[in-house]
Amino acid sequence: MQRISGQDASFLYTETPTVLMHTLKIQIFDSNYGDSDYPLLHSWLESALHTVPMLRQRVMFVPGNLHHPVMVDDPDFDLESHIYRAALPAPGGKAEFDQMISQILCHRLDRQRPMWELWALTGLEGGRVAIVHKIHHCLADGVATVRYLDRVFQRYAGCEQREMTAPTWQPHPLPSARKLVWQALVDHARYDIRRLPAFLATLLRGTRNLLRFNREVGSPTMEIMAHPLPRTRFNHTLSARRSFTTRQFSLADVKALGKRLNGSINDVVVAMGAGAVRNYLLLHDDLPEQPLCVAVPVSADETGAVREFGNRTTYLPTCLWTNIADPLERFRKIKKSTAVGKQELEAMGKAFVPDLMNFLPPAFSIWKTRRKQRMRIADRADFNPRTNLIISNVPGPQDQQSGQYGTLLDLYSMGPLVEGVGLNITAWSYAGNLNFSIMGCKKALPDIDRLADGLMQALEELQMAAQDGAEQVLQTLAPEGDVE
Repeated sequence: MQRISGQDASFLYTETPTVLMHTLKIQIFDSNYGDSDYPLLHSWLESALHTVPMLRQRVMFVPGNLHHPVMVDDPDFDLESHIYRAALPAPGGKAEFDQMISQILCHRLDRQRPMWELWALTGLEGGRVAIVHKIHHCLADGVATVRYLDRVFQRYAGCEQREMTAPTWQPHPLPSARKLVWQALVDHARYDIRRLPAFLATLLRGTRNLLRFNREVGSPTMEIMAHPLPRTRFNHTLSARRSFTTRQFSLADVKALGKRLNGSINDVVVAMGAGAVRNYLLLHDDLPEQPLCVAVPVSADETGAVREFGNRTTYLPTCLWTNIADPLERFRKIKKSTAVGKQELEAMGKAFVPDLMNFLPPAFSIWKTRRKQRMRIADRADFNPRTNLIISNVPGPQDQQSGQYGTLLDLYSMGPLVEGVGLNITAWSYAGNLNFSIMGCKKALPDIDRLADGLMQALEELQMAAQDGAEQVLQTLAPEGDVE
């Protein structure tokens, strides 16, 4: 029995029938799927059960929500109930693939068993096969999922099937309600009460640092709290339906652009998202005069930490400056806002938010979610979103992986939506490519491909602006008569 952290548990507390807190990791293999491939896939997962506990464990809530839930062995675990096979309708192109992923996204994971599914999708153009990992966010964030994929697939990718003999695994019986309550009280006494003074000191120090930072520099977080963000078509109560699509870019091109503009890959990713959102909202006559804001998930792990389970994430607040038409000026503003957001995180400490969530009472978080759902708060006129959308950028494996199952051609990732925030743009780098996954509430984004196409337009606008800016600098610096 393992107690999950407050941040892990928050993804359970905030989940509703329309706010679905699972993530997707999509692997596309150059592999002609045959009858022998399913037993191989089954063997990989079965061999990983003893080394990746989250595959065989389910969530149990404590009676009365006296503490955060625990992960326990599922005595009725059935691997067959977690692996699904489906064939795309002809011709198996991008439209059919996106529609299938949208359908997979729309269904909530069963909390009465381990909260993950694996889908093997065949019928893709060119004889490819897609392996889709659907994992509840309470189990792993992006950093942990990278290691999970490495453990389950890359470790066994070159193994012969006969070598993948699964060790005997015997589940423990489910704990009784009395044991759950008793262990909750023990954990409070043994850990939480003892850690409370240190936590209060950290809370005081972080708050003091934030106030000082706000006086000296200006805190993005306090600015958002003081001045409500504008609302767009993304910022309403979510439906259960999802729209999904992907786009792919050269990582070298994005790196070169970032270097040319004296920025980072992340700056370019956020700027591409800003340009795409601006053009999409202009198309729908829904662009506010004020700039939109975005939450960028960043790792709160200590340097060198290795983690294969759970979440250790905080959020970088930054401004998209979607009210600025010039792409170069917009990029400079985004870069500056992101730098200020990073300074604020350093002042508070990246672990501030994850540690704070350990001490939030579960009953309060669950009550707050139910109240939002019952009152449809995100549709009320006085609703103030804390962010307009989510954009994340996660570095994935840079070398192309291959093994007995085939060559891993592409890797995509998708995070969840939260209430009142109906757009998530997630970028993962893999083997020289930067792969974007775009998901929205279908009610808010029925034409999500229009927004996705705007990513390429935004990148091209930035490249042209950077080139024009460089030429202007050269003309300014060149001696008279050297430039025709």
